[in-house]
Amino acid sequence: MQDMPLVQCTSCRYCCDGCPASIRIPDVFRALNTARLYPSDNRPKIFYRGLVESGAGKASDCIGCGQCEGVCPQHLPVIELLKEAAAALE
Repeated sequence: MQDMPLVQCTSCRYCCDGCPASIRIPDVFRALNTARLYPSDNRPKIFYRGLVESGAGKASDCIGCGQCEGVCPQHLPVIELLKEAAAALE
């Protein structure tokens, strides 16, 4: 499992409070992780579409302000990961 290429997000949600695009980043990363593990499975896209339809911002709505990266205790490259998520899920 440790060799799996997963985003190591702990879903602390510190990144969500100050996001000007209202992106639910940990939920997007959960969908991205599933898409990475099971590339032919359509469920990550369905889950992601549900997030967006419930009012959450899309990964592609990220403006690159960096607020999320400044508060991430895991020091994740959130902006780059959101770009990947947009390409994989939208």
